[in-house]
Amino acid sequence: MERPKWLIDANVKITLDALPLLASGNHPIERVIREASSLNSGEIYEILTPFSPGPMIEKLGSLGFESFSEHDGMGLYHSFFLKQ
Repeated sequence: MERPKWLIDANVKITLDALPLLASGNHPIERVIREASSLNSGEIYEILTPFSPGPMIEKLGSLGFESFSEHDGMGLYHSFFLKQ
């Protein structure tokens, strides 16, 4: 799948590597919602996970964020959330 036009690397303002959180048994969804909500319109939140974060995509979508996920071929999913 091709990256959406809104996914501009310079607009990624927060990147969270969720691997340590997940490895310790913690789910990052509350942190992601809090941090993503603090962004300005047009800014992007990125999260790195070992799987596609379907529930997170759905939750942030219900809050008005656009999303895009891609697998990097090395075991990580990069999911991006654009604040409208």
